[in-house]
Formats: sequence, structure tokens, C-alpha cells
Amino acid sequence: MTLTSHWPLHAAAAVYALNLGVGLGAQLLQMHFGVFHHWLYALVFAAAILATLLCFHWALLVTLLALAAMPLTKPGKAAHPSVAGVGALGYVLAYLI
Repeated sequence: MTLTSHWPLHAAAAVYALNLGVGLGAQLLQMHFGVFHHWLYALVFAAAILATLLCFHWALLVTLLALAAMPLTKPGKAAHPSVAGVGALGYVLAYLI
């Protein structure tokens, strides 16, 4: 995997990691990011779709499913970070397999 041919995957993974950090900060430090976290989520979802279309790997479907399920979970409940972790696992698998 080279940087030039898979830049959408790298960019999507980076934005996902940023949003994961924002979510962890919100949950662990009781911080409130409100609209910023939701806008970032939309960007993360768009980047994941682009990465899946341009750099297809089956594991990215795991990330897309997790992102689609995210609005069904409530922030602060166990399901929210669990689903986020599953989405991150999709990126990890795309890099490792």
C-alpha cells in the first residue's frame, strides 16, 4: 500500500482518529463539543464512503456499518464508544489484511 494510491484511506483513517479523540475527550473529561462533533461525524462518514469507493477493502464495510449505526446509540452509554471502536477496527483490518 503506497501513500499516493491510497490517500483516501489514509485521510479517512486520520479524520476518524481525530473524531475518536474528540469523542473520548467528551466522554472521559466530561467535555461538550456539541455541533463540532456532529459536523466532524459527517466529514468522517463522507471520508469513509470515499475511501471505500476508491480503495475498496471489505473491512471498510465494517467501518461504514459502524458509522451508520452510530446515530442509533446514545452518547455516554456503553454502546456509543463500542460502536466507535468497531469502526476503528475496520480501518485497522484494512491496513493489516
